[in-house]
Amino acid sequence: MKFTFFKNSLIVINIITLLAQLILMGSLGSFFDFPLLTLLVPLICVFNLIFFLIWVVRMQWPFMLFIGAFLIGISEWGLLFQFPNNAIYTSKGLKVMSFNVRLFNTYNWIDRDDIPQAIEEFIAQEAPDVICFQEYEQKGAPEFLGYPYRYFQSTASNRSIGSAILSKKPLYNSGNIQFKKSTNGGIYVDIKYKKDTLRIYNVHFESLKINIRDTLITNQNSSVLKNRIREVLKKQNDQVRLFRGVASQNTHPSILCTDLNNNAFSKVYSSLSKGQNDAFVTAGSGMGTSYHFSYFPLRIDFIFTDPRIKIYSFKSYSLEFSDHEPLTVEVNWP
Repeated sequence: MKFTFFKNSLIVINIITLLAQLILMGSLGSFFDFPLLTLLVPLICVFNLIFFLIWVVRMQWPFMLFIGAFLIGISEWGLLFQFPNNAIYTSKGLKVMSFNVRLFNTYNWIDRDDIPQAIEEFIAQEAPDVICFQEYEQKGAPEFLGYPYRYFQSTASNRSIGSAILSKKPLYNSGNIQFKKSTNGGIYVDIKYKKDTLRIYNVHFESLKINIRDTLITNQNSSVLKNRIREVLKKQNDQVRLFRGVASQNTHPSILCTDLNNNAFSKVYSSLSKGQNDAFVTAGSGMGTSYHFSYFPLRIDFIFTDPRIKIYSFKSYSLEFSDHEPLTVEVNWP
């Protein structure tokens, strides 16, 4: 009797977590809105996978629950995980990198004094044609001698901090995108590639400003956190609308490198990615982790491309040079 009660309790818990997974992934439509909880999707999916393995090992019917949920949300799983693509491409395309370098460790968040040099060596090894930096600090930045063409725009009261685009190719028609009441923002440039013009956007959206000390346990903390998240999400939505308004005036093929500060199951991602290809979904592998929140993997940095652009490869790197991971995409067109 006790075992039956325990088993039935596990089945109920499993059903609840599977429903939570489907709701937060958006597999059941957009009727529900839990913006903070969407960050927990990877954890909930791992939890449900553990349940699935338990039922399979015990050869009991509840393993079908996971299979059913997986089939319902199969398209959303692609936003979370991609199997490796072993295709080999012989032609060389344009390589673009996106990297939030967290001010090159100016304030010693990482206990190393060689972070700028390590980043410079890494970039020299990877040799991207264009680099989009977020949280770029001019005074602490390496020389990056291989990149003679540069555009920088400050987004904070400290005029040395902002976003930058470095390129091996000449830059044209540069401009900036200003966000109201924010230290974040965006920039863009045009480059010539194969007798065509390509627009590169580098946009840093409002941060959720969540840390490990935040909690929903007490009423006071819950209220403060919810209000802060609500305010940030409103800013993010306003910023995405502003960016899309600017981008709608561009007629050239484009690549968007962004620290979205939200994940692929959020409404801001859905709005920003509309009509664009997520390079990770197209050519990535694994979970595409770009940010570690107290050892919890998140994908909040993205590279989106115009549908006219062919994506050859996408890669995220596991490094300890910042709280974000660099991303690269190799593209070509037509």
